[in-house]
Amino acid sequence: MRKITDLKYHALAGATFWLLASATPVVANDLLAGDDFSFDSSVMEVSEAHWSDGFKTSLAHSHTQIPAQPSREQSSLRIEYEGNIAGGWYLKLDTRYRYFWEKDDLAERRGGAYGHNKWQRAWVQYSRSSCTATAGRQTLIWGTVEGTFVTDIVTPFDYTEQLLTDYGNVRLAQDMLVGECFFSGSQLQAFYTPEARTDIFQHHRLKLELAPGFPPVDLSVDAEEEWGLRYKWLGKGYDVSVMLAQLYDNVLTPLIRFDSASSIALAGLTPAIGLNQVLVASTGSSAFTPKFSIEPELAQFDLAGIASSLAVGRLLLKFETAYRSEQLIAFSDEVSERFDAALGFEYTTSTNHLLNAGIWGTHFKNDTVESQDTQVFTLGWRKTFLNDNLIMSLLGNWASSPRFSSATILADYRWSDYWSSSLALSIADLGELGANNPIAPAEESATVSIQYEF
Repeated sequence: MRKITDLKYHALAGATFWLLASATPVVANDLLAGDDFSFDSSVMEVSEAHWSDGFKTSLAHSHTQIPAQPSREQSSLRIEYEGNIAGGWYLKLDTRYRYFWEKDDLAERRGGAYGHNKWQRAWVQYSRSSCTATAGRQTLIWGTVEGTFVTDIVTPFDYTEQLLTDYGNVRLAQDMLVGECFFSGSQLQAFYTPEARTDIFQHHRLKLELAPGFPPVDLSVDAEEEWGLRYKWLGKGYDVSVMLAQLYDNVLTPLIRFDSASSIALAGLTPAIGLNQVLVASTGSSAFTPKFSIEPELAQFDLAGIASSLAVGRLLLKFETAYRSEQLIAFSDEVSERFDAALGFEYTTSTNHLLNAGIWGTHFKNDTVESQDTQVFTLGWRKTFLNDNLIMSLLGNWASSPRFSSATILADYRWSDYWSSSLALSIADLGELGANNPIAPAEESATVSIQYEF
């Protein structure tokens, strides 16, 4: 009797399993046929990339207010493009048209409102294997310690731009050919510039008015070719670079000689420096017009430098030193060799506060121009808040000769994918720089800007 019962049980279990197995596809088909589970099983269409996808356009307006009057009032249109144009070929374009309103300090120096277009990047790059060649308008940054000019002088600062807290935004791009190759643990880079750009303070040619009623004298000089080589060793947590270059000073140095055999050399001339005051000081009267020749000159020099960085956990240590030959000395007829050195660091805290600082010193070998030796200290801070929509940053600078110090705090906030705005507050002790200097035009200022990107 028990065997018959067991046979019935096994037969019932087998029949039940067979019914469930045969019914499962039906149930699955019924569920998938419902509205909540319907889908199109056809192949999904993927849109192909279009050449116009690489464009980005930005509209911006900025206003800098100092006590009594604005010092900066600019509007700009910026167009950027980047993308592959063929196998191994890459194109990058970045141009910006700025309009300087009548009250802008650069417009006041020029004599009225004006517009200026600046190509920051316009280059084409070809890559093959581990080497690249890039030709056109571009920037090339050497060195390691941010905010110092020990070896980072290939692409100079552009002081027609407003330096707030980001050194990368104030570069005067050069027309050059750059080639580099990457090897196992090293990198070789070379550049060549047919005609260097050195006019870092204004958008027009520098002129000197000798006396009222006399036609202005053009002091602008066009620099010739520059070239350089850099070899970098890359190790685990460190790198070392060796650099050799032939460059021009990025500041115009006109030499004024008097018939009486006395002479003065004026270096670092900008529209902010009163040249007539220099002539008054040297002749005793602005109406005195002795016969003298004006010989605008740009100093060409050789550069040899070493730079290194070392990572120790969250700390990045940086060092660089350089030698420059045949430096023309400001406000003298002396020529001297020059030595530069800088030491800096970057540190990222566990809460993503980025801190950086650097100290930079210069020394001229000529003992008669010891007063030209300079020490510069820089300090920076950066942190993001509110899901990275708010970026706060701080930049401080101090220089010994000429004596000068400044600090700027900047808040950038992105309201949407298209709109962003920023507010910067700056204070400065101009010291020996004097007012209306292009580096720091005021002791107190506030800058507000708004930008729309599409």
